[in-house]
Amino acid sequence: MFATPPVATPMSRAAGFFGAAGVLLIGVLAFRLSLPPLAPATKASPSDEGRPCSLRPDGYLRGRFFGAVDFTADWSGNRLLCDGMHKPDGQGVRLFFAGEQHDGGRISVVIGIDGHPDALVGAERAANVTVIDEREGRFFSTSGAGRCWAIISSVTALARSRDYPSGHRIDGMLYCLGALPSLSDRTSLTLGDLSFAGRVSIDEG
Repeated sequence: MFATPPVATPMSRAAGFFGAAGVLLIGVLAFRLSLPPLAPATKASPSDEGRPCSLRPDGYLRGRFFGAVDFTADWSGNRLLCDGMHKPDGQGVRLFFAGEQHDGGRISVVIGIDGHPDALVGAERAANVTVIDEREGRFFSTSGAGRCWAIISSVTALARSRDYPSGHRIDGMLYCLGALPSLSDRTSLTLGDLSFAGRVSIDEG
C-alpha cells in the first residue's frame, strides 16, 4: 500500500518560497552594508577614480522600471555603485548595482547568471533578479529561473589594482517576461530591457 504524499498547503509553499528568498536576501544585505554613500552627480570628475563603477570605460546600468517603482535608470560613473562575485560553486556570477532615483531613493539590483565567465559571451542565460527599494523596504524577486534572461556581449579580464582585486568586466542586456512580485506585499515591479556593465571580483584569498 502506497503512502499518500503530503498536500502542499499555501502556508507550506510560502514557507519554502520565503526560506529560499531569505538566503538570497541575506547575501544581498551583506553586500549592501559594504557600499559607500553615492556621491552627488555634480561632483563627478576625473578625481573620482576608485568608486565602485569607475571602470574604463565607465560601468553603467540603464533601463526602465514600471509598477511599484516607476522611473528610468541612467546610472554610470560615480552615480553608480557596483561590484560582483562568483557563485560558491564557481559556475555563475552575481552582479550588484545601486543608484538613486530622481527623488533620492536608492534602488539596488542583483543579477545572478549561471555559467563561468569564460563561457558567457553570446549565450542567452537564465537570470535570477532581485530589486530592492531601500526607501520603502521592499524586495522584488524572480525567486527562481525562467522569468528573466541575460545576454552577455563581452567579458573582459581586469587586472588587480590598488583599489580592487582582479576580476572581470561583464557587459550585457537583461530582459524579463513577467513582473517581479514583492516579497512583502501585493505589489509588483516590471523591468524594461536593462543594459549593464559591471565587475565581478575574484577572491584572491
